Amino acid sequence: MLRAAARLSVVVLLAASAEFVTATPCSACSCVPRTPKQLLHHADAAFVGTVVAEQPIDTTTTVQTFAVQGVFKGALGATVNVIEPIGSGGGSTCGIAYALGARVAVVLSRQGDGWTTDSCSLVSLADLEAVAPSPVPPRPEPSPSTFPTVPPFAPVASHGLGWPAVVLGLLVGVAGIALALSLGGRSGRTHGRPAPGSVEAGGPDEPPGEPPATDPADRPGPTR
Repeated sequence: MLRAAARLSVVVLLAASAEFVTATPCSACSCVPRTPKQLLHHADAAFVGTVVAEQPIDTTTTVQTFAVQGVFKGALGATVNVIEPIGSGGGSTCGIAYALGARVAVVLSRQGDGWTTDSCSLVSLADLEAVAPSPVPPRPEPSPSTFPTVPPFAPVASHGLGWPAVVLGLLVGVAGIALALSLGGRSGRTHGRPAPGSVEAGGPDEPPGEPPATDPADRPGPTR
């Protein structure tokens, strides 16, 4: 009975863990659809420029430096540092990093004292020029911005124990409990069995012993 219950618990846990693992969806960036005009309207700044340098802050955060060639919105200097939540170790699923030397249109949002952007703000230069006023030259001095000391976005990837490891630990624990219950039931049946030859086991009776000795005075006298 105990063995059957233990086996059933293992089967149930296996089925539940398999369903959980296969039902977990993959993470993906979810963006609210916006037209280039809407992107420009919600942006804190927008410009066209070239990526001239990049510096990793940690494995999930990179700062790219752009040489600004034209400003569509905001007040930007000749260079601007853009915080991007992506790096060699992963990062946000919405993170984006441009290739060094690429000339691109960038829509910016304020992040503290700095600037940031993401894949939801991607727009082509042609689309931005179609909805924005003519760009103006940047200010001669660099745009004031600070480098982050912590990742601006929480990394999506986790470096701790994943669900497969947790499920494996649970399976090992249940298997150990099942084994202990099985051995415990077998040991109980062994210790509770009566020894061969005993009265409980239906063995032969013990031979009768000698009758107890009696006092001579208690013996009956001769019959007359």
